[in-house]
Amino acid sequence: MYKLYIEKNISSDDLLKKVLDEHKIKDDIIYNDYGKPYLKGNKLYFNISNCDNYTVLVISSSEVGVDIEKITFKERAIDKICTDKEKKMIKTPEDFTIMWVKKESYVKYLGVGLAYGLKNVDTLKIKNFILKKVDNYYISIYLDKWWRFKKWIYFIVVIKTY
Repeated sequence: MYKLYIEKNISSDDLLKKVLDEHKIKDDIIYNDYGKPYLKGNKLYFNISNCDNYTVLVISSSEVGVDIEKITFKERAIDKICTDKEKKMIKTPEDFTIMWVKKESYVKYLGVGLAYGLKNVDTLKIKNFILKKVDNYYISIYLDKWWRFKKWIYFIVVIKTY
């Protein structure tokens, strides 16, 4: 199970505090060696991303990674982040952005950050991505156990704009 929160004009810290309060969670936040946050002593996982005035947060019963990016095309980045097969798949700014958010959500799921190397993430081989488009942005969620819920996937989106 997982829940995605999408809000505008709120900081990552404020959205996290709001969601933790909503779930009556008082656990301390701890960080791994690469800076991925966890709840100390809690089996609830979360991940946060922001772009421009959007902040997204996912809570889950298993490890999770999330990324949000505005649709764009960064030609100079292609050779640095894409495999040869991925390069051939990029035809539009949407293609590029989808590939980018998938890669970032995956390394955030792993908890190793960009040090892992986005080129090491082959989005054509990894299949556990959930994509959502909001306005001119793409959100990618990587959830390792989504296949358990494949028949009755439980997906809640909370969108608030101010």
